[in-house]
Amino acid sequence: MNVPKRFFKKKFLRKTVVFNILFSIVFLSLYQPFSQTFWFSFRPLRLCLFTIAFYACCVGMLLLSKELFLREARTRRIDMPALWIWLLLEFAGIAVIYLAFTAALGYSSHSGLSELFVRTMLCVALILALPFVITLLYAEKKDAQEEVDRLRLQIAPQATPADKDPMLSLYDSSGVLRLSAARKDIFYVEAQENYVSIHYLSGDKFESYLLRNSTAEMEEMLRGTGIIRCHRSYLVNIDRIKILKHSKGRATILLDDADGTKIPVSRSYYKELLEAVVPGKIIKST
Repeated sequence: MNVPKRFFKKKFLRKTVVFNILFSIVFLSLYQPFSQTFWFSFRPLRLCLFTIAFYACCVGMLLLSKELFLREARTRRIDMPALWIWLLLEFAGIAVIYLAFTAALGYSSHSGLSELFVRTMLCVALILALPFVITLLYAEKKDAQEEVDRLRLQIAPQATPADKDPMLSLYDSSGVLRLSAARKDIFYVEAQENYVSIHYLSGDKFESYLLRNSTAEMEEMLRGTGIIRCHRSYLVNIDRIKILKHSKGRATILLDDADGTKIPVSRSYYKELLEAVVPGKIIKST
């Protein structure tokens, strides 16, 4: 079983951290009567400060863990067993933080430290395993929906010469065709760690598709199509540019989608972009 592509997306991983924290608060409020070492509370002030500090440490540890996970994913393939091992290491980290705070508060139990660690580890696993499974199923569902949309686009009628707008075939890093779409329907391409996100119009709905490839490879693949590099993390369809604004030494693109998406422009790509766009769309300001 492959790891869903969304687990390699920074924004998604950050959302899972928020979900885990909220879920744990609800769970621990129900678990309190069954634990001898439970101390979470917002009263008195001392316990409130310890509770806030504990959650802050856990959030920091989880965010750091997600960042390290994404860095590791850039160098090697992460499969499901590796993902579960990583999750267990996160459980262990939270258990250690909890034991440290418990000891600082002077709470104790009849069991030894090793036994208390095992019990805490099991409790953390019980709390976090369920939200992890929920996010895993959600990510798989979204990936499956993207695959259906991709196949629907692939079997759509190809553009005829009269259409004057060719279909673009987009391949992953292994050379496998993953997405075909009309050039006019692709708005921009955004780097997402070891993936790129293709933002395109499907009917009247704005969609995005995660493709395992680098921005440099996408730039080469789309060379000559009018979808060009404007930033180290972005490629943009010049026909979808509504405004190219230059202000205070910085350039920004405003697209003609319903949300008016803003795309940054790097200085190193500005000249090439300026030569490609229609002059009438340029606004200069100070």
